[in-house]
Amino acid sequence: MNANVLKSEQPSAATVKSATRVLEIFEYFDEVRRPVTIQDVAQALSYPHSSTAALLKSLVSLGYLEHDDRGKTFFPSIRISLLGNWVEAEALPIRNVQRLMRRLSADTGCTIILAASLGAYAQYVKVIQGTSPIRFHVKPSTKRMLAFSTIGRVLLSELPLPEARRLIHDALAAMPERRESMQEIEDELQRIRKRGLALYSDLVTPGATMLAMPIPMGPSGRSVAIGIAAPNEYFRNRKQPFTTLLKNAIAEHISQNGQGFKETVDDEDQLEIDDDTAP
Repeated sequence: MNANVLKSEQPSAATVKSATRVLEIFEYFDEVRRPVTIQDVAQALSYPHSSTAALLKSLVSLGYLEHDDRGKTFFPSIRISLLGNWVEAEALPIRNVQRLMRRLSADTGCTIILAASLGAYAQYVKVIQGTSPIRFHVKPSTKRMLAFSTIGRVLLSELPLPEARRLIHDALAAMPERRESMQEIEDELQRIRKRGLALYSDLVTPGATMLAMPIPMGPSGRSVAIGIAAPNEYFRNRKQPFTTLLKNAIAEHISQNGQGFKETVDDEDQLEIDDDTAP
């Protein structure tokens, strides 16, 4: 591929929007896991009906979707399932992580989030929506600043200190309205490293609590973390059971995949989490 061509041919705004929508469509399929109509996609993603129809038909012609004429529905083709197979050997064993997430979803009823670092942000790579009567809906690909989110601080705690400090400095500069100091956030990261987890209420979304832990990555070295999120009132009397569930699920995942794991604190006094709130 000619790099000069890439530099000289900047994509139009319409092209970028179309690319974003294509990826959001595939993430929507990953969430619903069933054939869908044009109206289903347009309504779920707030797209114009005509644009949705054009995109879906284009993906059919390219072989990425299959179309059922009778039901007027679309569904990903086998070509999609083959696209990312090579990544699995280079990164985390994704099927086992998805199994871990489904187990946590079934055991807790909470929203389960897998996130990875993306520059100064934590990006939600995969989301299983909560099933409890009161829950928050979170979209895949959502981004949160590492320094100012629960799962972000877990990811930040896994970085070398100089890199973490640089990202904290950049975050504080970008959001001067935040009241935390560099030292306060560093102290929080030290607590997270010691416990092997983070738990905050109201840190990003008022009325929401998240518990998060890192997942060892193996050869790729990219940090990922998994989080359990729910309304404060649903989480309030379930913090310790949810912590035990998450720790056990990740420990089992590690034993199955032969990855090294940093031991976390088990001492009951040091794992007292009922009073953790956003600073």
